[in-house]
Amino acid sequence: MFGAACRRQTLMMSGEVLGRSRISLRGWFLAMSVASTGTINLTETVSYLGYDIVDELPNTGSVCSPRDLEEPGMAHYLFRGGMAFVGEVPWHGLGEAVASTVTANEMCRAAGLDWKVWREPAPGARVVDEGHRLHDRYLIMREPVGDEDEAVALGMVGSAYKPLQNTEAFEFFEPIIEGNYARFHTAGALGNGERIWVLVKLNDRIVIEKDDIVDRYLLLSNSHDGTGSVSIRFTPIRVVCQNTLNFALKGGSGAISVRHTRNIARHLAAAQAAELKRLIEKAFTEAEMLFGKMALMSLDAQRTNEILELMFPRTERQQRNGLEPERWHRIKHVLEDTSVTPPRTKSTLWALYNAITREEDYRMSREASPESRLERVWFGSGHDLKIRALTICRQEVHEAA
Repeated sequence: MFGAACRRQTLMMSGEVLGRSRISLRGWFLAMSVASTGTINLTETVSYLGYDIVDELPNTGSVCSPRDLEEPGMAHYLFRGGMAFVGEVPWHGLGEAVASTVTANEMCRAAGLDWKVWREPAPGARVVDEGHRLHDRYLIMREPVGDEDEAVALGMVGSAYKPLQNTEAFEFFEPIIEGNYARFHTAGALGNGERIWVLVKLNDRIVIEKDDIVDRYLLLSNSHDGTGSVSIRFTPIRVVCQNTLNFALKGGSGAISVRHTRNIARHLAAAQAAELKRLIEKAFTEAEMLFGKMALMSLDAQRTNEILELMFPRTERQQRNGLEPERWHRIKHVLEDTSVTPPRTKSTLWALYNAITREEDYRMSREASPESRLERVWFGSGHDLKIRALTICRQEVHEAA
């Protein structure tokens, strides 16, 4: 209900407050939110092995959400239209190919992300520490890129926030790349550079059946607008249909997360090499066991509908008239399509789970571009939906044990 008013106020005030520096709508929302509420990060965290394992929560303390500042259908476009990938063209059809031997710095440059960010006191910020000239609010600025002639403001943060440079994010994976444990796959950024990502592919695979293989990936993402921490997610991708499964460990933890504090570089360094591999193997071993059990669980038509009811509840009218939602029909169509659903596992919980995730990845929506779909599937509502589907399937396996 606040969306339209928030948009109008933003458009009227952005030039007045920020002068010549440009700021994204998402970044300007953060500036307004922090200035009015003092709230920056509502993520609940728990300590685990020196890292923060998080379940990301919506910013419910804000007057309006970042999406309220976007007109319907506004695309989360690729930063300056650039992206880099190794090997075959990714499922989203975006980017430029680079060699499989690419290093961290080369991948960063190929993706057009070899630029710096810094913080500077926000307009009207108060000095909270005279000795260190520390302010209560800062703008995160990006250096000009290409034909830009001025720095771009990406968001508003508090005094404890420390930026992580893109090169540092890429270098996080350097030890496992050099050790031939993984290789770079995809890298890019959305919007004005507010969110960057690096996807790496691990060497080993999960074999459900000989014609049903799951590749193992890690997805590192970092926000430069203050909306989230540095996140490393376990991201299996099923080869036969190229849908992203977004795995979460038992207990709900879907990512290793490191907050933007002054020790961020040290915390990332501590997560590298041997300890990172241990966490990776723990997550994907659990995934392999769970997926295998799901592939052995047969489902009849009634139980299939009961699970779909949990995921996509019918309206009262549909229930009264014995109708099924269009989304149910699309998912069942995927189950009947042998090009994406191997016959050996067709009538199983594994097949239904993959049909749900595939429908989410490739469904028609208001999105105007592949970039928008990528943002939804990896970072938005699509990610959340897949974690919910996984939770339901895990419960099914547990109850059948």
